[in-house]
Order: sequence, then C-alpha cells, then structure tokens
Amino acid sequence: MNKSLLLLSGCILFGCSSKKISPLNNVYQADKIESLTLEGDSNISTPPSFQKIIQIEGLESLVHNGFQKNNSWKVQLAKVNVVRTELGLTISGSKPSIEGTISWSEGREKTRESGFIEKTIPSWKGGASFNWEIDVWGKWKLLKESAKMHLIEAEYIKESSRIVFVNEIANAWILLAAQKEELDILKKSINSHQKSINFYEKKVQVGEENNATLSRQKVAFDQLLLEEASLLRRYEITKLRLHYLTSNKLNSDIPKIAKLSEIKLPILPKVFPTNALKSRPDLKAKEAKIRENLYLEKSMKYDLYPSLSFQTSGFILSSNLSEPFEQWKASIGPVLNLPIWNPRKKSELSVVSAQNEVFKEEWRASINLAIEEIESATRSFLMSKNELSIALRSSQQSSSILAVTKAKLEAGLVSQLELLEDERQFLDSNRKSIKSRLRVFQFALDLTKSLGIQWA
Repeated sequence: MNKSLLLLSGCILFGCSSKKISPLNNVYQADKIESLTLEGDSNISTPPSFQKIIQIEGLESLVHNGFQKNNSWKVQLAKVNVVRTELGLTISGSKPSIEGTISWSEGREKTRESGFIEKTIPSWKGGASFNWEIDVWGKWKLLKESAKMHLIEAEYIKESSRIVFVNEIANAWILLAAQKEELDILKKSINSHQKSINFYEKKVQVGEENNATLSRQKVAFDQLLLEEASLLRRYEITKLRLHYLTSNKLNSDIPKIAKLSEIKLPILPKVFPTNALKSRPDLKAKEAKIRENLYLEKSMKYDLYPSLSFQTSGFILSSNLSEPFEQWKASIGPVLNLPIWNPRKKSELSVVSAQNEVFKEEWRASINLAIEEIESATRSFLMSKNELSIALRSSQQSSSILAVTKAKLEAGLVSQLELLEDERQFLDSNRKSIKSRLRVFQFALDLTKSLGIQWA
C-alpha cells in the first residue's frame, strides 16, 4: 500500500511539470517592409487611436450607440462567452469524477461458495465510484493551454471585428455627409438650369433660338433630375444602413450631418508598419490558432502513452432498505492503462499535424496580404489627396470665372445665359471636389483598417 501511494505521489509531481511550446518566428519580410510608402517612427510601438487620425464631430456618439445596441456586434461578444464556457468543458476530463447509482431488480443466483444452492439476489443495489486520471505526461496541462489559446484567438477576432464595425459606421457617416452636400449642390444646379430653360423658351418665342437648342437644354435638365433621383436613393439607403449599425431601427435620431467640406481631412498616421502588423488583432488571432493547434498536437501524442488513474469503487446489496449492508464490496487503488494499438487516435494525430502546416501558411499569407493592404491604402490616400488638390484648384478657378462674369453682367457685357452657364460649371466643379474629398476619407478608413487602428 505504501509503495502504491509513493508511486502515485511521484506521478502527480511529474504530471505538474511545465510543457511549453517554442515561440513562433514572427519576423516579417524585411524587403517588403522597407519598401513601403508609409513612413513611421520605429520607436513608436503603439499605433495611434482612430480618433487621432480621423476627427469627425458626432461620430463618437454613433459608435457608442452601435456598441450598445447593434445586435451583430452583440453576437461577437456572445461568441467569446461561448468559447470562455467551452474552456471548462475541454479540461473537464482532468478533474476527478464521482458517480453514484441506485437500482431495484429481482433475481436469483447459484455460486460455488453456497454449494450451488439457489438463493434470491437482494433487490436493492447501490454503488459509488471515484475516478481521477493522473496527468503523468502533462497531457491535460497541454489541453488546458490549447483551450486558453482558443479563448485568446476569440478575443482577437472580437477586436478585429470591432475595428471593422467602427470602420463601417464611420464610412456610412462620411458617405452620408458627402451625399447630402452633393444633393444641395445638385438642387442649385437644377434651379440654375431651370432658369436657363426659361430664357431659351423666351428666345424661341421671339425667334432668336430654334426648338433643337431648347430640346438639348431640356435633355440636360432631365439628366440632372435623373442624377438627383439616383443620389437621393443612395442617400436614403446609406441613412438606413447607418440607422441599422447604430440602433437596429429603420428610423432613429442621428446627429446633425455636417458638410463633408467642413470636416477636417484625415492625417497620415506615424506608425512603423512592422509595429502595426504585430498589433493587428486578426494576425494575432492566427498566431493564437497556431499555438492552440501545437498544444493540441502535443497533448494528442501523450494520449498514445500509458496513463495512470486513481480509482475507488464500492457497492451494496440489500433486500430491505432498513438493513442496507446485507452484501457489500469496496476497492481502492491505482489503475495503469496501456494503449496497445489505436489506429483512430494515430489518424487524428496525423490530421492535426497536417493542419498545423495549413495554419502556418495561412498566417504567412495573411501577413503578405496585410502588407499589400497597407501599401495599397497608403498610396491611394496620398494620390487621392493630390486629386483633391486639383479638384479644389479647379473649383477656385470656376469661382473666379463666375465672379468675373457677374461683374460683366452688371456692366452689360454678357448675357444672363452666360452667367448661368458659368454658375453651373462652378457647381459641377464643387460636386467633383466633394467626390474627391470623399475618396480621401474612404482611403484613410482603409488605411486605419489595414494598420489595425483601434477605436480608443
């Protein structure tokens, strides 16, 4: 008995030994990193917050409402809770288990001990058992670490979803601001064009213009109406999208929409790409997935080794519950299980080993894709700012031309039709500048997402 207890204690101590997985080689491809357009300070280890890059008044309340009310976001939180609950389920086999039974049945028996005399078996039976598998090799420790990695992976996936969710709200908000401002400009253009048609109708009446010229003006006017109707449709759809993201309702209160031209342009973040990649939650989730599977693989290897359990059991038989111990048996001691041949477990181990390579390649592919996303978003952001400067210059020139035409009209040097034509050109250049400004914001949002910029 003493030897058995000594052996049991030794196995318990041995099973408590630490089983570690070597760290991943997460050195990113230096040649691609060094050639990136984005320049940052390598001493800055933490990327700036979303609000430092894109400053939009009213956005904070919308994001807050989204986190509080949006059901799609609540699904992400619920998924993490499920994984956290599953953590206990995964390692439940490592904990002692106790079972009890009680039953009633009729029966008879003959045994050598009773001289083969037939006897009635007691009707009432009860029993209890205790079983605890000793973690000799650290199998259950590794399974616990694997489950922890799965929980960490779920947390990173949640953080990645959080970035995407904020990005969707911000994108809907700036798109709404751009569409509203463009609608205001379109209405002015339509009014201006209507005035031109009125002038042409008068000219046709007095014979100064023919009907073909008037018809061309009306066609151009209808095209403006068509653009307004299309833009109004997209504006309403964007508003519905924003309502859903922030409140799950088709109609709800949203902050006053500012003009996009009055919102401060985003700034290029000063963050070193390598540091940004190391902080991206989706990449960290894939790292956690690899570690989870490595721990699982190692634990499955130990599952093919002999295992040691500590078991106790006992049962009683009685014909009368008032005299429960008519017959009883009890046992206690260690049990050594020797797996001789288990093809299924070997096949499962091979599958997990093969899956490790898949996860590693997916992780490397994600890094390369992230590098491409950062470079694409950076170049698009910088080039769109150049496009915006050209559009603004054109708008300023159109404004100057319109001012000169107004002065000439007052001096009687030009007609009202020329003024209206210059006015429409000015409004059209304003619309183009709004579209260019929208692209700057959209590419800035793409850049924040590719860098894994978090909402503070």
